Amino acid sequence: MKLNGRSLVEHAFGTAAFAAVLLLTGCNQVTTQEVQATGSTLCVSDFERCVSPIFDASINSRTGPATCSAAGCHSQASGSGGAFKIFPNPQAGSSQSLANFFSARAFANLDNPTTSRLLQKPDADSVAHAGGDIFPNSSDACHAAIVSWISNRVDDENAASCGSCTVPAIASCGY
Repeated sequence: MKLNGRSLVEHAFGTAAFAAVLLLTGCNQVTTQEVQATGSTLCVSDFERCVSPIFDASINSRTGPATCSAAGCHSQASGSGGAFKIFPNPQAGSSQSLANFFSARAFANLDNPTTSRLLQKPDADSVAHAGGDIFPNSSDACHAAIVSWISNRVDDENAASCGSCTVPAIASCGY
């Protein structure tokens, strides 16, 4: 049934992402089943184009220039930055780039992108980060690019809907 061009479920919940399908299964029994209208992974190409460059850039943090993939930070080879490890300056499509994608995706909260560990650590308004505050707030261009990447859930890491990210102006990131 439709109301103003939208299903009753969409009206009730506001978005199709949280819609419930009502299945009538007999004498006055109603069973609800959540419908997942979004995918379960993220785009590799968007990561390589819009997120990976952030990890390799020198961004002005609160205490001076910082590079996530640098030795002593999150470098796979010699980083001390906890569980998040990445290869510096990987070529797009390489096994190192794919490893970085999987590492970043592991720290992404697909259900609530702004609460992703990938953002909380470098965000000045969130949890402590040994590398200091990198993003002054959520309106920072690099912060917004990461949120955008995490928000574009897909069923296939190479889906046709990939390629929609906006490359951040790295010079405008940080303090």
